[in-house]
Amino acid sequence: MRNHYIIIGTILGLGLVGVLIILLTVPSKAVPGAATPTPDKGENLHGNSIDGQIIFSRQGYLWSWRSDKAARLPLEPGASSVAGNSVQLIQPAISVDGGKLAYIRQDETFSDLWVANSNGTNPRNLTNYKGDGTPRSPDFIATSLWAFSPTWSPDGTGIAFLSDIGTDDLALWATDARQFSRHVISKFGAGSGGLLRPGYLPNGKSLIVGAFQNGKSQVYTVNAEDASNNQLTNVQDGAYDPAVSPDGKFIAYIARKGSSSELWVMHADGSGPILLSNQPSRYPTWSPDGKSLAFLVMKDGSFEIFVLKLKADGTPDGSAQQLSSGAKLDGTSGISWGR
Repeated sequence: MRNHYIIIGTILGLGLVGVLIILLTVPSKAVPGAATPTPDKGENLHGNSIDGQIIFSRQGYLWSWRSDKAARLPLEPGASSVAGNSVQLIQPAISVDGGKLAYIRQDETFSDLWVANSNGTNPRNLTNYKGDGTPRSPDFIATSLWAFSPTWSPDGTGIAFLSDIGTDDLALWATDARQFSRHVISKFGAGSGGLLRPGYLPNGKSLIVGAFQNGKSQVYTVNAEDASNNQLTNVQDGAYDPAVSPDGKFIAYIARKGSSSELWVMHADGSGPILLSNQPSRYPTWSPDGKSLAFLVMKDGSFEIFVLKLKADGTPDGSAQQLSSGAKLDGTSGISWGR
């Protein structure tokens, strides 16, 4: 039987770490009977102003930060396949043109890839990975699948994502964004722990990923046509959460250091790594103009969004500024910054 709980523990366990935010290997699983979170339906979050929008997950719902405030998108998780279980909307990804949104609807023992307009209208599922038979039964678990970490192709016609189709680890797949027509890009990492957080390079011919080899994750490029790969980092304790700049010149990533994590940036070929922040960090994402990074920081026991401006050479332009306060974001779910 495919060990689905280990798979979800690998991809989601990276963020469920309390104040440490370290790379975990202990699997986590959904809690049977967990109550659906009560949304702050009419609440707005206020803070500093940004250009474009940052979409994030909070209380299992997707929110959009525009200008100096955030509000919930009109996307409903819907009922779980298991009575009383909580469905979560996670891992948002805005298309390059800013018009479309991909995200994951996570249920118990399976998850699906969905798309919508970036304002949250017209949602529809691309996958239907719910298993056969009675929920929680061996047949149901064995036939359920996971979809995670969507990323848009630069031209907006395709979406790459992670799934355990035919593997016990998460491998790299792609589909047409209009109708589901999956094809495998690479099973690199399968058998070693799989892949984490893919992202297209601007040329659309390659992707960056975090990939497990020898028990640790490092950042690689993967060719979308022939599946060849090239290692970019060699961090002693592991590197993950890569994000490529809009012009393709830089890659931001998280480097684990002991029991904590740090935000770094390097040239696209892996050279010239620069430490940007030693705060416990996750999920960097570039502003549409490539001049700033937003990322999650563990502060006072919960995750908040910070923004750091960068100079043309990739070095910090001042110190990171806290965008949200008291938002208590879903730290395992990532963020996306678009137009």
